Amino acid sequence: MPEVSKPKVRRLLVLAFIVALLSVGVYAVDTPSAFLLALIPLAYTIPAFAWLDRLEPEPRAMRWNAFLWGAGISILVAGLANEFTDASFGYSAALVISAPVAEEIMKALGILGAAKRQQLDSPLDGAIYAGYVGIGFAMVENVIYFSQAITDGDLGLVFVLRGLFSPFAHPFFTLWVGLAVGRAVRHGRSRRFAAIRGLVPATALHAAWNASGLNIVFTFLLLGHILLFFIMVRYLRRLRYDEVTHVRGRLPQLAFTHNLSPIEIDSYGDLRATRRLRRSLPRHQRAAFDERRLMITKLALKEET
Repeated sequence: MPEVSKPKVRRLLVLAFIVALLSVGVYAVDTPSAFLLALIPLAYTIPAFAWLDRLEPEPRAMRWNAFLWGAGISILVAGLANEFTDASFGYSAALVISAPVAEEIMKALGILGAAKRQQLDSPLDGAIYAGYVGIGFAMVENVIYFSQAITDGDLGLVFVLRGLFSPFAHPFFTLWVGLAVGRAVRHGRSRRFAAIRGLVPATALHAAWNASGLNIVFTFLLLGHILLFFIMVRYLRRLRYDEVTHVRGRLPQLAFTHNLSPIEIDSYGDLRATRRLRRSLPRHQRAAFDERRLMITKLALKEET
């Protein structure tokens, strides 16, 4: 297998992110506090996916690329599609047809990009990349909603709904694509067909969520979304637990071939023990420790097929 070069933050994505911020700045020019308010949900959405990513952390540059894809290219392309649909067919069509389809397709392309660069190996990896893409998209989108809410005098309600009640909405929709692509990569199947399969529930859930604000009948779908969200959370926790358990079980088999010490065997299969051992090391040794632990973890997970 050819050696994979170390990922870097892509300049194109940084540029697209800047353009996206300038674009939403047109809406928020008189309400600059909307930008600060849009940052608040990051304080509890990013740590949630960082927690999922603790066993086999994805490269920092790739996490940034996923976030910037959602907050840049995705928001720009989907925004143009929504504006066109709104002008041509009306607000309702943009809300329940254009937005779910265009936004979920664009976010899915960010996940496929991670898979193309050989950084996505499992369903949990797919969920993590989906999370960062969705978080980036939601952050920029929230600038528009919070700006309009400040202008209308509805900031309290809108912030509760978007910042507290549904900060995981975009990641939740996109998770279905991430999980599908992750499974396809693990089993050597087509990533594109997997993404299409994942887009079916992603766009359907997104459309139903948006439609719930148009009709009282659709409001009942919110209860289904909430229930399904908690089922998804439980499923992701299970995926993480299964990976930790698998690594713990594989460590004795890897001990001889990779010269693992008893301390490494005891700590690599326990995230808390790993953290304590890392903290006990001098700072100049921690990078090497992280690199070795990640290598052993990847080797253990490669046997999980």
